[in-house]
Amino acid sequence: MPTILITAGEASGDRLGAALMEVLKRTRPNLTFVGVGGPLMEKQGLTSLFPMSDLAVMGLFEVIPAIPRILNRLGQLVALAKTSKPDLILTVDSQDFSTRLAARLKKQLPNTPHIHYVAPKVWAWRRSRVKKLKNLYTHLLTILPFEEEFFATAGLPATYVGHPATTALSRYRHNSSPQNPTLALLPGSRESELQRHWPLFLQTARMLHRYVPNLSFVLALPNAEALATCQKLAPWMDSDNIFAVMGEDRFKKLAYSTAALSKSGTNNLELALIGTPTVVAYRMNPLTYQLAKRLVKVPFISLPNLILHYSGRTAVYPEHIQPDATAEKLTARLLPLALGQAPAQQQAEQLNGFHKLMMTPQPPAALAAAVVSKYI
Repeated sequence: MPTILITAGEASGDRLGAALMEVLKRTRPNLTFVGVGGPLMEKQGLTSLFPMSDLAVMGLFEVIPAIPRILNRLGQLVALAKTSKPDLILTVDSQDFSTRLAARLKKQLPNTPHIHYVAPKVWAWRRSRVKKLKNLYTHLLTILPFEEEFFATAGLPATYVGHPATTALSRYRHNSSPQNPTLALLPGSRESELQRHWPLFLQTARMLHRYVPNLSFVLALPNAEALATCQKLAPWMDSDNIFAVMGEDRFKKLAYSTAALSKSGTNNLELALIGTPTVVAYRMNPLTYQLAKRLVKVPFISLPNLILHYSGRTAVYPEHIQPDATAEKLTARLLPLALGQAPAQQQAEQLNGFHKLMMTPQPPAALAAAVVSKYI
């Protein structure tokens, strides 16, 4: 009975891993899964070796206090691999942890194929790392269209399987009402992200409200925990005209929103797939920012801008990073979008056809499963 050692370290990886496991179980019902995952992967039959949350650390400097715990978890997974002797290793996202795990497993199981799902962003910084990845991974499953060619050119087999948001959001299209202008606010999901973005976004919303009194706001969040964090960090009043929406319900609201203010991340891609005019803002740890300025070699931080850029098209979303992310600057940039003026129309034109750039012939999980099946 073939065994797959599978690992995921955060909610997005849990979703990808669970969808892939579901397809693999249908096509290869005799498979056994061991490793680490979240509640969705556990529903597919995985007994997680330890809580997935132990691996969910973000930021170059935020990870330092968690190093002892992470090293301990690495050791546990290596021990599991030695006893279970998997036919395939499959790591999902969580790039730093996955790379460290891959290096250790390569020493213990040098002949076991290793597929990594969600390619490391070495195209953004430290491109020399591709050489290391070639020695660690047998195959990469990429979720951004330009990554397949990048890695293949470097000699590392890679397959673009599609981004899960492309399929999930295919039924949503931007369709706002000029009579009832609404601005979506997407400050992130992790507590550290919310700490840096939500007070700024609330301040920006209040400034915009002075210029557009009939403007309402939709606070789009993934779950109730994120909502509670926002309320604790910077509570809002009824007069702020802010309405919270969570889970998948938020996508319908994003389609009906006139425009959006979004933290850089997957949210930007979701907004681009829907077609909502957007301004991107991002604040990070000051030390991380100074280091990133020296290391990052891409012209944009938001995924839609990068995808358009590498497709030979013009970037669409204005980006305000660190000192440039102020309520005054964001208000000035958002005001014409909220009023449906020329910048909003220009964004709509630039986003025309963006969905096609992301499309794949089959759902991501099916394409990923087809690649995995070749190695077991």
